[in-house]
Amino acid sequence: MLALIKEMDEVLTSLKSADIEAQASEEYRAAIESCKPWLSRSGGSTVPDDFKRIKIVKYEPVFTLTSSTIRLKKRDAGTPKLQMIGEGSYAKVFSFIDPDYGIKFAVKRADKNLTERDLHRFKQEFAILKRLSFPYVVEVYQYDETRHEYKMEYCDTTLREYIKRRNNTLKFPSRKRIALQFLYGINYIHSENLLHRDVSLQNVLVKMFGGGAVLVKLSDFGLAKDKVSEYTRTKTEMRGTIRDPLLSSFKDYGIHNEIYSIGHVLSYIFTGREALMSGTDAASRIVRKCTAHDMADRYQSALEIVSDVEKLEVTPTDSPA
Repeated sequence: MLALIKEMDEVLTSLKSADIEAQASEEYRAAIESCKPWLSRSGGSTVPDDFKRIKIVKYEPVFTLTSSTIRLKKRDAGTPKLQMIGEGSYAKVFSFIDPDYGIKFAVKRADKNLTERDLHRFKQEFAILKRLSFPYVVEVYQYDETRHEYKMEYCDTTLREYIKRRNNTLKFPSRKRIALQFLYGINYIHSENLLHRDVSLQNVLVKMFGGGAVLVKLSDFGLAKDKVSEYTRTKTEMRGTIRDPLLSSFKDYGIHNEIYSIGHVLSYIFTGREALMSGTDAASRIVRKCTAHDMADRYQSALEIVSDVEKLEVTPTDSPA
């Protein structure tokens, strides 16, 4: 046993000299420490009468690399208290503080007694968000099949509420940055062959940070559709706060209809008003091109809108966003 302890110490010392941080497993180290007090270098070692038997475990690693592992402590703190922060047509959203990390998360829970079709839509929303990875799209983490709910990134407010409360003080440079974050998110999902189909001021969320910085997050992908797919539910209802008047049937929804909704969101970002911009400035021209009565006159892609918004002139005298 003494030779084994010596050999283990030498191995750890050699690894450390090679700049490799390692340690023996907790159970292994505990067993050795319990033997050290009665081990003798001569005459044999007498095992104490009260010595607890050591369980021998075969084929388990003895050493682990400390630089590549982390111990996660799960507290037995009971169930975190949920606070409802939003409600949609087929789900409710709650917030809670994770007791292990002290971080606020959100939970989106499907309403009880949903039809099979709506529950499928709810699960599809999670699946879509899970495969997306972009700073301006809300992040999801885990789906619970028993409760029909999933954990997601917490956002402080909606785009509508954020701008409404600050409309008198929000300067144009901040509005431009918010608009670009929104457009970058839209362009990303379009590059992933997705149409959101429910772009609205409620479905764009905002995370707030110190110093006035914000992060825009696209959410609510329950009606999202793969652009390259010919399949869509013919009974899917047309709903939402922004709807293209040129769209007669939801199954015919296309990129030009999405651009119409984008124009309304941009108009609200720049003015804080629900009515579309009607001025002659560059921002108004962008909005008018998004919402033109003739689809042929509209932008052909979100990337084109990004290009024009990036060209809007600003003065560097504003807080970050």
